[in-house]
Amino acid sequence: MSLATLTHGSSSSAVTSCRVQVPAWGRWWADVEAQSPIAIDEGGSVVLTLAGVPMTGSVVAGREANGRAAYRIVSGSGGWSSDVSPRSYHDGGGVAVATILTDVAAVVGETLGSSMPSTRVGEHYAVSGGPASRVLHDLALRAWYVDFGGVTQIGARSSYTYDGTATRLDPKPIEGVVTLLAEDIAGLVPGVEVDGRPPATDVEYSLTPDRLTVRVYSGPRSSRDLDAMRRVFDAIDPRRAYRAAYEYRVVTQSGDALNLQPVRSSAGMPDLERVPARLPPGVRATFLPGSLVTVMFLDGDPSRPRVFTGDDDGAPGWMPLTLELGDTPTLGVARITDTVIAGPWPGTITSASARIKAGV
Repeated sequence: MSLATLTHGSSSSAVTSCRVQVPAWGRWWADVEAQSPIAIDEGGSVVLTLAGVPMTGSVVAGREANGRAAYRIVSGSGGWSSDVSPRSYHDGGGVAVATILTDVAAVVGETLGSSMPSTRVGEHYAVSGGPASRVLHDLALRAWYVDFGGVTQIGARSSYTYDGTATRLDPKPIEGVVTLLAEDIAGLVPGVEVDGRPPATDVEYSLTPDRLTVRVYSGPRSSRDLDAMRRVFDAIDPRRAYRAAYEYRVVTQSGDALNLQPVRSSAGMPDLERVPARLPPGVRATFLPGSLVTVMFLDGDPSRPRVFTGDDDGAPGWMPLTLELGDTPTLGVARITDTVIAGPWPGTITSASARIKAGV
């Protein structure tokens, strides 16, 4: 019996493998491989049930091959990635934060939890155009998340101690990661404290045909001496955080620039907007929403983020939607069973690996 199933309406399939990444704040994402294909339109609502826990989300990308199917799923309806038009609010007593959030959620089709902040901003508040999630980051910075029911909750997650009996696999306390061999995932969400570690900032479930593992990420142990050393290092090299490579997820694309969300909140990095992609010379790409990329900051300069790589080979939606090679026509990335349409092209077509859209 499979530990996981994927359901869309009255159709369902056993899940052979999946990876679900759940951050302390923001949206959870799942990559799912189903045993049999399910007819799901992009944006279609699905329920991934993993070890008895149902998770409601929406499909942002998928592909089928050899009788199997893989899907990438985002929590809720996926509306927080949608763009909203500029709008303004006015209230002499201060604009209620709940009013703004409720309004924006309704526009993009997301559901808010019943616990809403009572705080107010100034007499005026302007929502600029762009991704709806920008409003959440402004009014509830790192204090919102989408739960497994697909509901957006405002506020920080609670902390509590894990009292389960899951077997520990290769614990790495220095790295702040504990891996558990689990039969269920109840209680293993961000905020959980495992073996005296600080509250988890991120949790990742990984199901394979052989086992279900849970990786619990938490911040480093703190002490007066360690905190003092960190302050010294920050003073000596204030840009040291920008000298590493970070894994980000594509939320939306605007022209050639990407709007990105960090995969793990434990990285301590913010969302990034309008980041250019530096691909091989002469190449541009239209990335699939939800795909993973690597971000680095040129010369350690926080004002110069760049995307350097795409997603893992074989991940759902790892291939871009289109490729542009210099000034040539756009190449639509072909899948198995796609029709090859040969149009005007400077040169000889020697491969059927790409569907050619000759300027149409």
